[in-house]
Amino acid sequence: MKTFLFYDVETSGLNPVFDQILTFASIRTDLRLREINRQSVTIQLRGDIVPSPKAFLTHGLTNDELALGIHEYEAALRIHKLVNTPETISLGYNSLGFDDEFLRFMFYRNLLDPYSHQYGNGCSRMDILPIAVVYRVFHADIIKWPEIEGKPSLKLDLIAEANNLVTSGRAHEAMNDVESLIELSKKLFSQEETWHYCLDFFSKTKEEARINRIKSDFQIQNRYFRICIMISLSFGSKVNYMAPVIHLGQSLPYKNQSLWLRLDSEAIPGFGDALNIEDAHVIRKRPGDGLIILPALERFWNRMPASSKQLTDENLEKFCSQCEKFFELIQYHLEYRYPLIPDIDPDASLYQDGFFSGKEKKECEKFHLAGKDRKHEIVDQLQSPRIKILANRILDRNFSKGPLQATSKEYQCHLDQLRSVSEANKIKGYKGDTKYGRHEALEELKELESTFLNPDPDQRKMMAWLNDYIKEF
Repeated sequence: MKTFLFYDVETSGLNPVFDQILTFASIRTDLRLREINRQSVTIQLRGDIVPSPKAFLTHGLTNDELALGIHEYEAALRIHKLVNTPETISLGYNSLGFDDEFLRFMFYRNLLDPYSHQYGNGCSRMDILPIAVVYRVFHADIIKWPEIEGKPSLKLDLIAEANNLVTSGRAHEAMNDVESLIELSKKLFSQEETWHYCLDFFSKTKEEARINRIKSDFQIQNRYFRICIMISLSFGSKVNYMAPVIHLGQSLPYKNQSLWLRLDSEAIPGFGDALNIEDAHVIRKRPGDGLIILPALERFWNRMPASSKQLTDENLEKFCSQCEKFFELIQYHLEYRYPLIPDIDPDASLYQDGFFSGKEKKECEKFHLAGKDRKHEIVDQLQSPRIKILANRILDRNFSKGPLQATSKEYQCHLDQLRSVSEANKIKGYKGDTKYGRHEALEELKELESTFLNPDPDQRKMMAWLNDYIKEF
């Protein structure tokens, strides 16, 4: 039986590669949103994580609460089993933009398949936030939409407050947010036709079929292109969350990416400005990723502001008159490959090193099946360099006994890098970003102390703990 697994996470910071999940809450329902069961997992703060003061002041999780949790490896096994239960559709609120990537990297560094919950055993993913945006555009009367300083907001806690959604806890508490999400989904579900229409945007085959049915009827020289409408929260309320786009084609090195260019941009690099075509912001869409594509039908097109339609006409005219440059832009982005990061940290190497091979999966399984007392022995037998280093980190983070001296030299070096202020010692991610260290945390704490006026007793207690913890890291 197909089920929804609504879930939410609270984290130590905003980086899905290097920060960690601290709490995971989920409620499983049937497809008519009737609750079946619920699960909650609290995870101990890892020894190699420097907590972000802003994150901790937002969710309010205390060190005492986290100390009662389980270690990350055990939590990863438990959560992986939940989202991989056959016929599970896992979904959250902005989960495809935030939570799901946290899960993916947690699974990866704990030697679990980071993608199986997307396709294996009838499992798949969804996200309620893009669905809420569609309702905001086409069925705005379905709920009350909150505003901040006169501008619409789609923040879940504000929607819950504006619509009196019944929950049992505080905002930014994982289980409370899951309850809010289900109550919101029930209101959206009351328009069943729209609800089911939106669900198909998260089915790879159904979404691809929808896009393929849209005619490629805009001609530039001897080539034909699809003109469509894309819906995304990122476009903002000023343009009604809608943007006219032209389909450039499929990425050559990354077969699951279709490339789209916004047509309502005031300046497109390479066409009348100082920038080159390489600087053009091309949207890389993956099947079922929550970027909604609609045909450019009049009833949709007329919901966009006049300025968007005018810029579309102007940009299409540029492409037609400078078609060779436009084709050059297309070819550059179709062939584009992400740059290789030579000194990428092993925790961040998922996209660069790719899927686990068949041999690596067998080594992962061997590690998981070994008892706690035999895992060190199994690590010594591993042949794959990346499996070996990730397995050693699991031991250091979850099974080390006693003081720092009981951990590996590699892990001690990792901690030293987090304490360093030198740029040369930064721990690098796949985007060229770096892991949050003690120096950044102290700077953030200093900024908060100077701007955070009238903190309540709980916030003062949190600030004091953060100050002590980060300085002693």
